[in-house]
Amino acid sequence: MRWRHGSLLKLYLSRPGPSDMKKINSALIAAISSLLFAGTVKSSDWSEDNIFLSDHTRINLMQALQSKTSMKHSRPYTVMDVRQYRQVFAQSRAKIVEILKLARPYRHLDKNVQVAFIVSQLADIPYLYSHAMGEGDWQPGSSVYQPGFMHVNQNPVYRLDGLDCQTFVQDAMALLYSDSLDQFDANLLKIAYGAAGNPGGEIVRYYNRNHFIDADFNPVNQNHGWLTDATRSGPLSIYAKTIETTVTRQKWFSRQLQNPADHVQVLSESAGPGMVKRFRNVYANLEFPRFNAEHIRLHYIPKESIAILQPDGSFRPNQALLDKIPAPAVLEIVRDADKWNFYGIKIKNIIGSELAVSHLGLLYRQAFNKGDLIYHQTSCQFDALYRKVCSVKPVTCQKAKCTELMYAHATDAYPIGYYWYQSSPGNYVCTPRQPARGVAYTRCNRVVTMPLYDYLTDYQAGAYWNMNLRSLIGVHIEKLA
Repeated sequence: MRWRHGSLLKLYLSRPGPSDMKKINSALIAAISSLLFAGTVKSSDWSEDNIFLSDHTRINLMQALQSKTSMKHSRPYTVMDVRQYRQVFAQSRAKIVEILKLARPYRHLDKNVQVAFIVSQLADIPYLYSHAMGEGDWQPGSSVYQPGFMHVNQNPVYRLDGLDCQTFVQDAMALLYSDSLDQFDANLLKIAYGAAGNPGGEIVRYYNRNHFIDADFNPVNQNHGWLTDATRSGPLSIYAKTIETTVTRQKWFSRQLQNPADHVQVLSESAGPGMVKRFRNVYANLEFPRFNAEHIRLHYIPKESIAILQPDGSFRPNQALLDKIPAPAVLEIVRDADKWNFYGIKIKNIIGSELAVSHLGLLYRQAFNKGDLIYHQTSCQFDALYRKVCSVKPVTCQKAKCTELMYAHATDAYPIGYYWYQSSPGNYVCTPRQPARGVAYTRCNRVVTMPLYDYLTDYQAGAYWNMNLRSLIGVHIEKLA
């Protein structure tokens, strides 16, 4: 039953004879590569033993395979709805101003309280499966928004109609360190860009974006003084292990050239051909330091050190270790690239590079009184007809005082297309059924918060999913300044 979710694709792959397998494998790599870059297959789908491979992903994979290896589009670029772009960006900027205004009374308080407030303002924003960030029409050399420039990818630089795990962290950090919209703009660019070293003073470029968390995001923000590696030194160092990986940015960019329409997203028809030419010519030869190959050595805390396996197959928290974790912080999920694969194909052969971090979110400590809601625990199982059925249970503080190490992140762990809403006072559901007219709702896949230990020992489909995932080996922690 563990493989039933992928049985259609496995059947498809089992039918060709040996002489056809090389061609089929090439098709599979091309199909998955395109879907990964387009955002339709996310990190939680990137494992050969993931029973929660979504229906959406399976359908896209089958359609991609059936259309052969190239997945050719009618034209090598995509024209966006410029009116929608402007509306989303304007509304997001207005929301940023509102959050910054509401945050003023918290500025003198502990950083954990500030982060908790910011998380509360971003909570329940839907997860975006693709194009959560682009360069918009932002002038590349400007630290604050000035419109009118053409980019390879013109999705908004930031947006609050939807978030993925990285844009959630970036936006939250920029909110934490800013008091005005102009300051937010400048800080967001510092947080999200810098991979190429801002050549020529140009910040907002696709090639300069911090695409790789381990190789770009962490060192760039360490240099700005906003992050400090708390895993390598200090009280956590006695638990730490290391993993090495090789990031090959040039191969990663080159792999995207196979399906330019997934990446060249423009605001006008006239901009399309020029941006395709730029993407094919410039991005084929990015002569920046480290862009050919960079060897990364990342420290991590093994997941087994945080959640200790018991004789009955359950887990208990290593509270002594959890108490040593600094907060607030950015917590990153660490993978072993040799074990991280999709239907037996290693991640580096799909996207053109290894990488050690597949997911990230924010850590902060929060105090609760007896009876306070800590979070809603959502658990999804398969019923007798193999339909995904999710139950939601409120988890409350059972002591006079509870202090929890909370993990906030934008998740895509739940079934795609499921709705999240209050079905009755105090009762929430994660369901494929749309709510009644007038009932406020979001998606089950959204910005959520739960204790870190509960995240690691999340129980789905009859298994401790994160603890059982072979490629997921631990967590890396970067303390926020």
